Amino acid sequence: MALFSYLDSMQESDLSWVLSLEQRSYDFPWSIKGFENSLEQGLNYLFYSSEGCKLGYCCILPVLDEAHILNVCVAAEHQGKGVATAALKSVLSKLQENRYQMVLLEVRESNQSAIKLYQSLGFHQDGIRKNYYRVNFWDDRNRELVEKREDAILMSFAL
Repeated sequence: MALFSYLDSMQESDLSWVLSLEQRSYDFPWSIKGFENSLEQGLNYLFYSSEGCKLGYCCILPVLDEAHILNVCVAAEHQGKGVATAALKSVLSKLQENRYQMVLLEVRESNQSAIKLYQSLGFHQDGIRKNYYRVNFWDDRNRELVEKREDAILMSFAL
């Protein structure tokens, strides 16, 4: 069982692994260009086990004294083992060390496990962003995949 051990900065050489994980994890994944832009503009971390195994990643956009978490992903085989909790605690600590005052994020309304995780870390719900996410739903009646929109829960954490 690979447990989170440390963060390291994401590098351009990590993008093929990150993009592969992103594509396996989401119906509407970020493009390589999205990750390249994030490397240029943001704070980006990989989550590692003590053996050096990559477990996941986090992309953050800094804006003055705020940090906006844009993307968090843990590989499916490492989910449910406390990786996200430990890694995000480490991310929050690093942001605090770098004198950020506020952390913001959006999370899918249907992603109850992520909402509970963020709440357990001290995030508070601030509002709703209507129809923010694209989501694929299976329509049993018409037997087809249908794209719909889902609300985002806006959350914040004061450092």
